Amino acid sequence: MKVVIITVPMKPPHEVKAMTYPVDGNKSIEYEKPVCCPINGVLAKTLKNGEQVKIIYILTAGKNSESEQNKAIFTEEIENINKEIGAVLSYDSVEMEFLATKQTYNKLITDLMEKIPENAEIYTDITYGFKPETLSLFCALRFAEEFRGAIVQYVVYGKVEFNKTTRELEHPMLFDITSLYYLFKLMGTMGAANSENASKILKDFFAM
Repeated sequence: MKVVIITVPMKPPHEVKAMTYPVDGNKSIEYEKPVCCPINGVLAKTLKNGEQVKIIYILTAGKNSESEQNKAIFTEEIENINKEIGAVLSYDSVEMEFLATKQTYNKLITDLMEKIPENAEIYTDITYGFKPETLSLFCALRFAEEFRGAIVQYVVYGKVEFNKTTRELEHPMLFDITSLYYLFKLMGTMGAANSENASKILKDFFAM
């Protein structure tokens, strides 16, 4: 099963504008139409008719959070894209507090582990959301690979800039940062290496 994990923004929906995201690097996932949720463009290029796909939204709770409204927009967007594809989509969500505490991130990891099935092919979008949650998300992905037979296929990040005069969004770009996740994974496996060997492993990784 394909599992898609999406960090959802807290900001008002009118600030989450649909953009056409050129891809830095992997052009096979570049989508020519504007999307609010960058990974929906990746899914437009990779979903297959009849395949089972579970989308898990990470929602940040808070008095001023509009994550639920943004989730609804993201869902409507992928549903419209999928009309021409015919994948079988299902949805779930994990809610976390807007607090940088150990309890918050422990809960995020354990909740995700309950929702990621065995042997999943994982796609992740970390464009939005509460910034420190990315570290916990990477821990959850590592656990899923190690103990659930999962494979992390894509980790993507959609970048935009604010025009300093108009404050309009401009210069969007989608980055496939999957290699950053695998660097994170590599760092956790070098405990037995001495400094010289570890440096060589890193240099070999960066040369790939």
